[in-house]
Amino acid sequence: MSKFNVGDKVKVLDRHGWPGGYKIAGWKGTIVEVKNDPKGYVVMKDAKTSYTMAFPENELEKV
Repeated sequence: MSKFNVGDKVKVLDRHGWPGGYKIAGWKGTIVEVKNDPKGYVVMKDAKTSYTMAFPENELEKV
Protein backbone atom coordinates (compact mmCIF):
# COMPACT_ATOMS: atom_id res chain seq x y z
CA MET A 1 0.00 0.00 0.00
CA SER A 2 1.25 3.47 -0.88
CA LYS A 3 2.13 5.97 1.83
CA PHE A 4 0.61 8.72 -0.34
CA ASN A 5 -2.90 9.30 -1.68
CA VAL A 6 -4.13 11.41 -4.59
CA GLY A 7 -4.49 14.98 -3.34
CA ASP A 8 -1.70 14.80 -0.72
CA LYS A 9 0.56 17.86 -0.57
CA VAL A 10 4.23 16.87 -0.80
CA LYS A 11 7.76 18.27 -1.00
CA VAL A 12 10.72 16.86 -2.98
CA LEU A 13 13.56 15.78 -0.70
CA ASP A 14 17.22 16.58 -1.38
CA ARG A 15 19.51 14.00 -3.00
CA HIS A 16 22.80 14.37 -1.18
CA GLY A 17 25.84 14.06 -3.39
CA TRP A 18 23.93 15.00 -6.56
CA PRO A 19 26.49 16.65 -8.88
CA GLY A 20 25.84 20.41 -8.93
CA GLY A 21 23.09 20.10 -6.32
CA TYR A 22 19.60 18.69 -6.75
CA LYS A 23 17.82 21.63 -8.39
CA ILE A 24 14.26 20.49 -7.66
CA ALA A 25 14.83 19.76 -3.96
CA GLY A 26 12.22 21.65 -1.98
CA TRP A 27 9.70 21.89 -4.83
CA LYS A 28 6.14 21.43 -3.55
CA GLY A 29 3.17 19.94 -5.29
CA THR A 30 0.20 17.62 -5.18
CA ILE A 31 0.02 13.88 -5.80
CA VAL A 32 -2.09 13.33 -8.92
CA GLU A 33 -1.56 9.58 -9.40
CA VAL A 34 -0.38 6.60 -7.37
CA LYS A 35 1.32 4.11 -9.69
CA ASN A 36 0.76 0.35 -9.47
CA ASP A 37 3.41 -0.37 -12.08
CA PRO A 38 6.11 0.32 -11.09
CA LYS A 39 4.98 -0.14 -7.51
CA GLY A 40 6.20 2.50 -5.05
CA TYR A 41 6.05 5.42 -7.49
CA VAL A 42 3.74 8.42 -7.50
CA VAL A 43 3.15 11.28 -9.91
CA MET A 44 3.39 14.81 -8.49
CA LYS A 45 2.16 18.01 -10.14
CA ASP A 46 4.41 20.94 -9.20
CA ALA A 47 2.59 23.90 -7.68
CA LYS A 48 4.54 26.63 -9.52
CA THR A 49 5.29 25.18 -12.95
CA SER A 50 2.41 22.67 -13.28
CA TYR A 51 4.97 20.07 -14.47
CA THR A 52 4.03 16.48 -13.65
CA MET A 53 6.90 14.25 -12.54
CA ALA A 54 7.13 10.65 -11.29
CA PHE A 55 9.07 9.95 -8.09
CA PRO A 56 9.79 6.98 -5.88
CA GLU A 57 7.80 7.48 -2.67
CA ASN A 58 10.98 7.69 -0.57
CA GLU A 59 12.04 10.89 -2.39
CA LEU A 60 8.99 12.84 -1.19
CA GLU A 61 7.56 13.91 2.17
CA LYS A 62 4.10 15.10 3.15
CA VAL A 63 3.71 18.80 4.05
